[in-house]
Amino acid sequence: MDLSKLRGGEMIAAIGGIVLLIALFFFDWYGIGASVSTPIGEFSIRGDFGAWDRQGFFGTLANLVILAAGAAAVGLALLTVTSRTVALPVAGSALTAFLGIAAVVMVLARMVLQPLDNEFVDLKFGIWLALIGAAGVAIGGWQSIQEEGATSAHRSDRPPRTDRFVAAPPPPPSEPLGPPGSGPPPRGPSDPH
Repeated sequence: MDLSKLRGGEMIAAIGGIVLLIALFFFDWYGIGASVSTPIGEFSIRGDFGAWDRQGFFGTLANLVILAAGAAAVGLALLTVTSRTVALPVAGSALTAFLGIAAVVMVLARMVLQPLDNEFVDLKFGIWLALIGAAGVAIGGWQSIQEEGATSAHRSDRPPRTDRFVAAPPPPPSEPLGPPGSGPPPRGPSDPH
């Protein structure tokens, strides 16, 4: 495991992924409150719940995309520090950027499409933290792609290595070169050569 392989984009994505996973599992996303007046008195109902509580079908799909983005970001960092080739981290960067963008869209959708009527629901700290984490995953994945492109461009600026391949010498000219018309006479059908 070589931590020096970890570039800025991969580090941003990994931190964003960890934040996203923490927000997804350990913080409340919604607060519900309502007050009811009766002849006996006024009653208030309050409750807080997280991303996995009362999410419905769309919420479950959104949570799975968000979970995949967080896992991909952390996995990208682990893949980078343990990999011997750059092909896997490049593909991982593209997947992480895509899932990060999808997670941002899903968190925004969960903000708009709340589990109850919006007048009864307050957005809690956890959903805002998830949005920040998802943005970190998307930005880090995108930056990682850009950094790989810059690394590839830097590699192409260097002259190719010649210690692996030995080039054969060019073949000798078949005819001696001289002034025009000084070459051998053209061969015809009667020429025995």
